[in-house]
Formats: sequence, C-alpha cells, structure tokens
Amino acid sequence: MEKKLIAILLALTVVVFAFAACGDTKGTETTTEATEAADVTTEAPVDETTAAPVVDETTAAPADETTAAPAETTAAAATTAAAATTAAATTEAAAKAPQSKAEIVAYYNTAINAAKKDSKSITSNYMKHAVAGEITGIPSALDSIGQKLIKDNMGEDDSKTNVTWSSAADKNANFPVEGETYASKLTEADVQSATCTEANGVYTITIKTVADPKASNYTHGMGHAPKAFNVVLPSIIDGYIPGLAKTLFSVGTVSCAYPSSTVKITVDAKTGHVKTANYLMFWTLYIPLNNKDVVLPFSTENDYTINW
Repeated sequence: MEKKLIAILLALTVVVFAFAACGDTKGTETTTEATEAADVTTEAPVDETTAAPVVDETTAAPADETTAAPAETTAAAATTAAAATTAAATTEAAAKAPQSKAEIVAYYNTAINAAKKDSKSITSNYMKHAVAGEITGIPSALDSIGQKLIKDNMGEDDSKTNVTWSSAADKNANFPVEGETYASKLTEADVQSATCTEANGVYTITIKTVADPKASNYTHGMGHAPKAFNVVLPSIIDGYIPGLAKTLFSVGTVSCAYPSSTVKITVDAKTGHVKTANYLMFWTLYIPLNNKDVVLPFSTENDYTINW
C-alpha cells in the first residue's frame, strides 16, 4: 500500500482514539470546512472537441485547355485525388469511433485491458490525495489537531511520482485495478456518462461512474467504481484499527462510499493503443464511534503514460 495512504490512516486512527478518550458521550458534532477541495458532485469537464477535422473537398478549377500544359493537368488531377483520399480516410476513421454509451464502454474496456496486459511499460506520473468536501464528526476540542493531521498527509505521494512498471507482476500490482490482472470490468449500467471525441487521429474517451453508496463490504469488481479504479477498500482501513481499541473505544466497522468518479484516456485511433490515462477517484470514509460516524471525504488522482 502507498506510504502516503498509510500515513493518512495512522493520522485518522490518532484522531479517532483521541475523540474516544475525550469522553464525549453526548455526541456533539462539529463541522469544519475542507480546504480548497473539489466538490464530490461536481460534473467532470467533457471535451467538446469536434469528432473529426474538416477537410476542404472543393474541386480544383479545371485548367484552361488553351494554355495549360499536360503536366499541369496531371498535377491538378493528382491533387484532387489526394484530397479525396484524405477525406475518405478521415470519414472512415470517424466512422470507427464508438458512439453510444455501450459502444464507448466496450471500446474502453478493450483498450485499457490491453494496455495493462500488452504494453511495454506503464509510467506513473503522479498520485495526489486531497480533502474533497466537508469533514464532520470531529469535536471542536480536537478540530485543529485532527485537521492538521489530515492536511499534513495530503498532496503528492513521492512513491508514485515518475515510476515505471515493466513486468506483468508490477503492472498488475499497481495499475488500476491494483492487484488484479484486469483494468476494467465496467458495464453500461456502471457508467453515468461516456463520451468519445476524435482529433488528429486520437480518441479522447471520458467515463464517469455511477456513485456507490456507503457500505462496509466492498471488494474489487463489485459496485461501480471498484470495477475500474484503485479504490480504498473498507477492510484495508479497518485492519489498521487494533481490535482492542475497537472494544475499548466502541469503534465500529469502517465503511466507504465512492461518489461519481472519472477516468479519461487518450487512444491512438489507428492502433487502439492507450497513450495516457487519468483517474480522479472520490472516496468517503466513515468511522463509527459511539454509534455516530466521523465522515472524511477524500479524492485521489492518478496520472499514467502508457509505453508501447
């Protein structure tokens, strides 16, 4: 697991135990505003670039038969033929682009799964954690301490900056979905929106998942986001809270929710090879304490370059 994420979990554990140690049995709840974070319901921007470049199909004016030399006539014909060939190629490429949501999801699955399995290597450009909404459930007496512990562990994870994975084992262990041989098992029902645009021989595909509600039993491949993202699983976080502490401080089973998250890839239209992939995942952590939840919303952004 990423060092940055481990640090976050340890920080949250300290906050939870301190909360319990305060003896705040009245359950007074104080809210604090998150710092400059993305709203989890914000719609991801969609690239509105037109599907294909416009090709000038204007027919070249015929040469004056009384003055034009045969060579000039041949050159004009060649130019016209080249323009027609270019237009036909552009039309053919555009026709192959997936159009409906079902087609885009199917194309995405094929492309991203091939990237994980068949690419020469995958480079992780960066991973960034951020607070992504309003934190609730931390009492005012611990607000400044809890906020500092959390904020100190946000930002970029150095262990995922400019790192390249070449072996199948490394790609499977790190590239979404981590620990699995596949990169996506999304279906049309898992997707809130899907777009595909084409420009200069490159498809840009943007997929936004359906939100996953609060639950404690998420695993890879279930729900919506867990089928295509490196999600933070409740069981992993729950494992960082010692059993004795759970008993002494009445800490319940940890749950997570995954608000709508977005993945954006670029694909070489001719080869079907994924060139880049950017994942922006939102996740909300719920830590039950004395029958009330400490609610902590986060986002994690991963950016990759696929090498062929």
